[in-house]
Amino acid sequence: MKPIGRAVDRALRVLGMDRDVARADAVRVWSDAAARVLGSDARDTRAVRADGATLVVTVPSAQWAGEVRLRERELVAALRQLAPRSDITRIRTVPSSTPRA
Repeated sequence: MKPIGRAVDRALRVLGMDRDVARADAVRVWSDAAARVLGSDARDTRAVRADGATLVVTVPSAQWAGEVRLRERELVAALRQLAPRSDITRIRTVPSSTPRA
């Protein structure tokens, strides 16, 4: 009997969903990757979805958007370490819909 993990991986590949699941991993690990690169204040940012190879991240201010753009290469590298199958190559920032407290 095969381990359940292999069976799930195979089913996802057959259904064409393996890449979507891998990209969801990038959303899940964003906070850890951002903290590695940007420090603990990165908790003010949040990954909301993956659009193809682009991770969409909400930021509380234009300053944060600029910081993410400046450090995008480092952030993508951190994402590759934490979610290697995600294939994320870009990060796009969008304004946060909730104001900072």
